[in-house]
Amino acid sequence: MNTPYNICIVQPPGYIHSLAFAELAELLMYSIREAGHPAQIQTNQFVQGGVNVIVGAHLLDVSALRAVPEGTVILNTEQLTGVGENWREKLTGWFQSGLEVWDYSPANIEVIKALGVENVRYLPIGYQKELQRIDITVEQDIDVLFYGSVNERRREIFNAIEAKGLNLKVLMGVYGKDRDQWIARSKVVLNHHYYESQIFEIVRVSYLLTNAKAVVAEVNPETVIDDRFRKGVVDVPYAGLVDAVCDLVEDTTKRKAQQRRALNSIIKYPQVDFTRPLLEYTH
Repeated sequence: MNTPYNICIVQPPGYIHSLAFAELAELLMYSIREAGHPAQIQTNQFVQGGVNVIVGAHLLDVSALRAVPEGTVILNTEQLTGVGENWREKLTGWFQSGLEVWDYSPANIEVIKALGVENVRYLPIGYQKELQRIDITVEQDIDVLFYGSVNERRREIFNAIEAKGLNLKVLMGVYGKDRDQWIARSKVVLNHHYYESQIFEIVRVSYLLTNAKAVVAEVNPETVIDDRFRKGVVDVPYAGLVDAVCDLVEDTTKRKAQQRRALNSIIKYPQVDFTRPLLEYTH
């Protein structure tokens, strides 16, 4: 019998931001199924008799380790070079617990290995047909969309975009279908770093590429980004973000071409090809 997988999203009481893990969890679930294994997503629930994959371990105290079934995997979601001290401490405890760790960022994997953790594997992010679900035919009445946490670094760009007269929508704490409706209505989606640390936000951006959205992304000389994703976005340094956004909003032909480029950059990399090799170690 093929080993079943249970993807466990950690969601503390009242913490809406765990919904940000949904697309990553779905990407994993659908690709595991495609590889021939039963897979499901649950919130705060482990199962016996299968492999549990924890998404959001930084939200869980390490004392919870005693309740974790043997053979559990941690799927890290956090940028380790920029994460706050409290979360980093928790994650270090989990990483050093002896459980297998999966991570989509080679830069993160370097940090984890520096902690003396050998049991860490690379899970590249690819294309999953079930996640191609945003309606790209609706009227686009929003020029620029940003979703995520806001700090001064990000706000400076928002102010400059609005000063150009563009219609900017900023979402915080909006996930799932509600957020997808805003994505559908937007001509351009903006992606720029929260931290000065420079790991490209691949989980967020891969969902947009899968849905053929035009993305302007902050990519500085030191940004860690896979070449295949660089091809799918308009990549500019922080200082060039505003001009790049304006250019794409105003030029429909260029924007449509960018949308095609976005999908083409990811569709040739089926997620199952990345997920299947990791399953060989866990069942």
